[in-house]
Formats: sequence, C-alpha cells, structure tokens
Amino acid sequence: MKRRFANWSQTYEGRATINRFRVRRIPDWGRAHLSSIAWCESRNNPRAIGGGGAYRGLYQFSFSTWRVVGGSGDPAAAPRSEQTWRAWVLLKNHGSGHWPVCG
Repeated sequence: MKRRFANWSQTYEGRATINRFRVRRIPDWGRAHLSSIAWCESRNNPRAIGGGGAYRGLYQFSFSTWRVVGGSGDPAAAPRSEQTWRAWVLLKNHGSGHWPVCG
C-alpha cells in the first residue's frame, strides 16, 4: 500500500489532491496580480505553449524557473492550482521581474 501511494503521490493528480488538503493562502493583492499576469501571458490557458516551446503553462514558466519554485515535469501538464501556487511562490520570493512584459 505504501509503495502504491508513493507512486501515485508523484503524479500531478496525486500532488494536486494532496496539496488541496494543505492550507494555502494567497492574499487578495497577490491573486489580482497573478490574474492579470495569467491573462497577459496565456489568455488564461493553463496548457499554453509559447516561445517555440520554451515557455509553458498559465504563467509561461521556463523549465528552469519551474524547477526553482519546486515544480517537476512539464509546467503545462500541471493542474491550474499548482501553476498558480508556483507563480505565487515566484512572485512572493523574487518579484514580478520574471514577467518583464506582463509583470
């Protein structure tokens, strides 16, 4: 049973389910800022791919930036909630400089 849970918890669906039970709070100003970034970057499409495949997902993460904020795999394949949380971590810790046009 432990092995099966360990395998499942490594998938995007498993992480999204587990993360739903954590208390995650993004302040209103952060949600508003992230909402405008998502609209500008991808027109709110969590599966968007831009820059010849270099930037992916709702907030157009590069693979290296995605890993810096704790993500694994393809950002465009992650659930919207995970993308938003990772974008919040990036915005909170490093500012909006990672989105030079939309930040």
